Amino acid sequence: MNRKMNKLASIFRSIHPKYWLYDFVKFTWIPILYLTQPPKIKYCNKEGKMPRIRGRAVVISNHTWWMDPVTLILTFWKRRLHALAAVEVLGPSKLARWIRKRMLFVDVDRTKLDIRSFNNCVDLLRNDQCLLVFPEGRFVFDDEMQPFKGGTAWRALQTGAPVDPVYIFGLYKCFRPIRMAIGDPIDVRSIIDGAPDAEKIQKLNELMYARVHDLKTQLLSDIPQKEIDELAAFKAAKRAALAAKAEARARAWKEAQKKGTV
Repeated sequence: MNRKMNKLASIFRSIHPKYWLYDFVKFTWIPILYLTQPPKIKYCNKEGKMPRIRGRAVVISNHTWWMDPVTLILTFWKRRLHALAAVEVLGPSKLARWIRKRMLFVDVDRTKLDIRSFNNCVDLLRNDQCLLVFPEGRFVFDDEMQPFKGGTAWRALQTGAPVDPVYIFGLYKCFRPIRMAIGDPIDVRSIIDGAPDAEKIQKLNELMYARVHDLKTQLLSDIPQKEIDELAAFKAAKRAALAAKAEARARAWKEAQKKGTV
């Protein structure tokens, strides 16, 4: 009983006025998540349980839907995760910018090499914060994972932050479990020492991809074929929708060229 009370007290002590919106959303959504889409986690690490993240860390995962960051923020609820997110998330309004800031999003402009975003991430890690990154850089509706961008490896090498790999099986349906696998952290400094360069970034990138892909293989072996087929159908529908949008944009562009409006 005393242990439970101490744990509860430590949670409330961790609440800070600066992070009131983040903490409110987190502690409000946790019971909702467990009631509607209870997480089913496969621990593929040595401890066989939820890893305790101390100090700086980079949590990485595949990316299939907008619920992925929410799921990971609630899964790693003992730490505040600063999620790397495109500037267009929630829109360009002042309210959207205010929400992104209070929810600890780190804005990144995907249309250019965003040095400011890189520096913000490095500063957070050097201050022993946790960063949440989807190294594929976008939603992936293909059956195979896409190659990882080099930015995540660069940040980890620059700061020596361990990388915690996660794979999410993103079938988000009410009263269906959210399945994920969590692996052992990658101790960056023990594998690749020294200042980051192109060769080291590529080496760490390949290692991170291999770790997440291995989690995928282990997780899929436990998932019923029916759920795998449902997710495949969902991805196929999203691919078709994206192709239709791209075709519509191409037609609109051609018509605009004919009219001389572009």
